[in-house]
Amino acid sequence: MEADPVLLFDNLPSDSNRTYELLTIPEVAAYFRVSVSEIRRLQYGRKLPFIKVGGSVRFARSDLVAYLAKCRIESIG
Repeated sequence: MEADPVLLFDNLPSDSNRTYELLTIPEVAAYFRVSVSEIRRLQYGRKLPFIKVGGSVRFARSDLVAYLAKCRIESIG
């Protein structure tokens, strides 16, 4: 399930090139161990940040890790 990083170009200075590993909806579902429909529900509800590539939806692995960290519930004791 390892994919080559994809270089994204934005308005950042050219010396700060970033690469993102982009995942498809089925790959994210496998990563989260939930159904594809659950990932689509999170996408449609704008809970998960996503990137449109042509007509396809992709998710940056770094965004997914940040989402999981935000959703983490700490223990009480």
